[in-house]
Amino acid sequence: MSQPSEQKATSAPSRTAIKIGGTEYNLEVSKMPYLASFTHFQVNAQPQTAEFVHGSIPLFEVALKGIESGYRQCFRSIPTDLSQHHTLCETYEFLCVNVLGGQSITDIFADLKSGRTQFDYEVTRGDKSKARDASFRFLYLMLLGEFSDEVKDSAKVYNAVLYVVSHPGTFKWRTRTVIRAACEERFILSDKQRASLDKWRRGEAAKLAADRDEDEDEDVTTEEEWDNDVDEYYGSDFS
Repeated sequence: MSQPSEQKATSAPSRTAIKIGGTEYNLEVSKMPYLASFTHFQVNAQPQTAEFVHGSIPLFEVALKGIESGYRQCFRSIPTDLSQHHTLCETYEFLCVNVLGGQSITDIFADLKSGRTQFDYEVTRGDKSKARDASFRFLYLMLLGEFSDEVKDSAKVYNAVLYVVSHPGTFKWRTRTVIRAACEERFILSDKQRASLDKWRRGEAAKLAADRDEDEDEDVTTEEEWDNDVDEYYGSDFS
């Protein structure tokens, strides 16, 4: 009789205690290469080091939340002020976090669409968490990323921005607002393009109130979002 196979024990990820800006953390520094290098250097320089201490890092709490719980959390954690999102993206760059993961604008656009419910022969619910995480990578790309062809890719960027602002059932008010602001900061939009974006601003005050009423920590599809999915499917230019 064969013996039952032994299950390999899965060990928890290694964590390192480190104080940043006066706050103590227990971090998986492997997810933040800069901190991994920092602690490695400290150990080599001072083998008897009892604790790791680093100066303050702008918006580190928000950056950490994005790393541990998904980048969509970043939009929920800071205001729509674009300067703060610049700071956050620069913090990710400082920490050497690979936010884009090698994705191009084409790849990101595909992930943005993953949140959409499909109404074909059967209803397939979209993955809104994946789409919302992709929206932050899209923001990062516009603020700090490089495009192979700035002119040619600007059309792809605009289409992705239009997709985000026209799908309130997936992307919350803060996300839509910041994504548009980032696009307008980096690219020059035509009057026609602005008009297309502006038409999705109707009723934004009501949508903002609805967004605030929701529990932002839950990635669930509400009945209102389900209705929006149906409306978007039949009313969007991206059907």
